[in-house]
Amino acid sequence: MHTRLCLPILFTLTVFTRALVFSESAWITNDTLVDVFPLSVGNQWTYRYLTVAVSWPEGNPGTISIDSGRVTYFVSGSTTDTDSTSWIFQVERDLIRHEIFSSIGQPDRDTSYPMRDTSSCVLIESHLGQHQLYRNANPYSIRYDVFPFTREYLDTTMICRYRQVGQGDTTTLQSWIALPPDGQFQSTFTFKKGLGLIRNIYNSGSFDVFETNNHFLLSSIITTVSQEIGFSTPSSLFLYQNYPNPFNPATTIRFTIVNRQWTIVKVYDVLGREVATLVNEVKEPGTYTVEFNASSLASGVYFYRLQAGTYVETRKLLLLR
Repeated sequence: MHTRLCLPILFTLTVFTRALVFSESAWITNDTLVDVFPLSVGNQWTYRYLTVAVSWPEGNPGTISIDSGRVTYFVSGSTTDTDSTSWIFQVERDLIRHEIFSSIGQPDRDTSYPMRDTSSCVLIESHLGQHQLYRNANPYSIRYDVFPFTREYLDTTMICRYRQVGQGDTTTLQSWIALPPDGQFQSTFTFKKGLGLIRNIYNSGSFDVFETNNHFLLSSIITTVSQEIGFSTPSSLFLYQNYPNPFNPATTIRFTIVNRQWTIVKVYDVLGREVATLVNEVKEPGTYTVEFNASSLASGVYFYRLQAGTYVETRKLLLLR
């Protein structure tokens, strides 16, 4: 199969250098540090998502799995303790998984299918020093995520909210789950002042069996600061998966539009009968949320549809009592 031969060319391992060490006192007294990851309820980031996982040990069947699409992180709540703040993120993925299975003497099997889901995670912000950001999770289980920060990223480039920035008000750093000289499972994170993470590149550092991803920011809504129009204006129409789903009796539906236009959001039953009109008016560009309360409806599958100009998209929701 030719795919295996070209993959090493497409995914070349980059050798990274380690960053300078800053003392704890410098973190606190250095007034040049700026907020490179603004956190506030209502903030959201939408990323182009790409992950490639290759398993091709010599003499065995090989697999290539590619997940591509977009993912949105939305800050839905927070709780504050004495030494930290816990930020609750709603995560909505809309991906296509492309899988290739190859075995010696057999034709390749090539499949694709959608993956749309909603989940949540908690990002903890320490109140000490530069305000380290981390998740209480196994670093290997979340290594594909856009925000894979855990306490295991604890070398000289730990993930912190406040940092120095350079040209373009950005800072780029490398971090590892396993420290050099092994240097495996290495990530490159680029942050922009007042905006947040704008790119995450990950590489497992191996050859016949390896993983890599490249996530980059498409659009964002930052409620606490004023952003350049290129980042704060939505870049595409999009209907998100409702949350929670399944639900009882209420759920939230979110959508993004890019132009001022008449916008309609309706809910239908499985027979195509309209059961609710949630939006029917002119909307300005932006991201909106609307609540659907199904307290008067029976359990079952329903569909909600966004129509904005010529754009139409439909998703499924499930009411369980």
